[in-house]
Formats: sequence, C-alpha cells, structure tokens
Amino acid sequence: MKSHPICRLVRRSAAVAVALLFVQAPAEGQHSADVQRLAAEGDFLKALAMYELLPHRTVSPEARVAAAKSAWALGLNQKAADSFDSILRDDSLSADLRARLTLSRGVIEFQEEKYAEAALFAEKAISLLPSSSPLRGRAYLLWGQALAREGSLSTAAEKLSAALSDAAGGDKPEIHFYLGTVEMKLGRFSDAEKHLKAIPTDHERAPATVRLLATIALDTHQADRARFWIEKGRAEYPEAFADSWGHYGLLQVALSKGDVSAARDVLADTQKQYPPSDPWLVLMQAALEQAEWKKDSEAQRP
Repeated sequence: MKSHPICRLVRRSAAVAVALLFVQAPAEGQHSADVQRLAAEGDFLKALAMYELLPHRTVSPEARVAAAKSAWALGLNQKAADSFDSILRDDSLSADLRARLTLSRGVIEFQEEKYAEAALFAEKAISLLPSSSPLRGRAYLLWGQALAREGSLSTAAEKLSAALSDAAGGDKPEIHFYLGTVEMKLGRFSDAEKHLKAIPTDHERAPATVRLLATIALDTHQADRARFWIEKGRAEYPEAFADSWGHYGLLQVALSKGDVSAARDVLADTQKQYPPSDPWLVLMQAALEQAEWKKDSEAQRP
C-alpha cells in the first residue's frame, strides 16, 4: 500500500537531516563544486546535505542549481520550487538558464497537479526563447499538456503542434502521443491515427498507443482494424493488455459483425479469467444481453 505524500516528505526530510550527520563540514570556499559533482553522479541526498553545510557566501550559482535539482530528484518538490524561485531572482542569469529554470518550475507545478500555474510557467519560458530550439519544444509540450488537463483541447493541440516543430528527434514520440490523445478526444480520428502511428514500436508509449489505435477503430466501427490492433497488443505488449479490455473489444468486434455466437465464446473465455465484479466483464454481459434480445425480437417479427 502506498504511503501518504506527507509521510514520504517527512521521511525524505529526515533522511536529509541524517545525511547531514555523515557529511563533514566543508573547508572554507572549497566544496561548492562537490555539490555539482555529487548531483551529476546521482548522489542527490549527499549533494543536498553538503549544500546545506556550505557557508552562503561560498555557494556558486551552479551549486545552487544542483542543490535545487537534487531536492527535486528526492521528491522534495516544495523545497525545489522555493530554491528555483530564489535562483530566478538573480538578475545576472542568462536568458537560456532562466528559461530552463522557469521550465523546471512549470514541470513541478504540473507534477503537483497545478495545471494553470504550469501553463503560466511554460508560457514564460517560451517568452525567453525567441528562436526555435529543443528547449522551446519542451516548453510548448508542457504548455500543451497543462492545457489538455484543464480541458482546453483545441488550444492544447495548437501548442503541441508548435512543440513538434521545435522538438529534438528524441522528444517527438512523446509529443506525437499527446497530440494523438488530444486529437482523439476532439474526434479528429484521422489526425489522431497519424500521430499515434508515428510512435516507434519500441518506445515506452507503444503499448498505450496500440490500445488507443484499437479504441479509435472501435469508435469508428472498423471491426477488422480493431481486431488487428487488439491482437497485436495482446501478443506484443501483454502487460498493457492484462486487463479484460481486450476481451471487451473483441466482443464488440463480434457483435458488430452480427456474430452473437462468437461473442458468447469471448464472454465465456473472459468469465474464466476475471471475477464477476470486473467492470469490463459487466459491460460485456450487458452488451451481449442487449444483442441477444435484439436478435430474438427480430426473429419473432412476422
């Protein structure tokens, strides 16, 4: 069972305090770079602990950024946000670094489910990046994600399209995924398919992508295509299709073809694998009952 976020925060704060006991006080003006080194090596707890021991006048801007990122990596989002805000008050920051830190603040707000605030930080970061760049692409991605969570789907699609224009190659599959999801919600199924099919089969989003493609096929009454995507998903990404949704899809395919017998077989197979309370199983039973009632009614007509 997952612990409450506040409990996790208390444990992490306590861990930082314990780590302070094992980090010797740094020599005068010597260890600012060690904070950066430890953070770069992934030893975030020790990096943050060392940072806390540094005299304020010896701390370099780079060490402050490394400490803020370490707090973020440890899940101390509020501490990281406060640190980023403090660094952003420095007027000597370059526009590029200011944009990066502003984007980081936006991501923290997004993680905290404060989507309106995340959108504002993303917009601010973009204002600092007048030229096309992968960083601007990530800012547009965050803006689009936040708008989508707020329900502003059309505007979200615009920002995500802008993200796609600016993005580096490695970021594009993620943007295609979110664009496909938004276009699907807007009912633009052809555009959604185009974006989803652009995601490589070995990408981490591929299992969810195949499921979305199957959903589009079901929603647009393309039975054979729906069967193809469901069977592909169950064969290649079994963990993503471990629930009974795939069975539900196959039952819908059978019913769309008027094959009630095949639908009964799918339901029988599903009942062997899932409990009676399974929500997709319940929907399958209702769909089959409706189809059988309709078939009986038609058979009784003169």
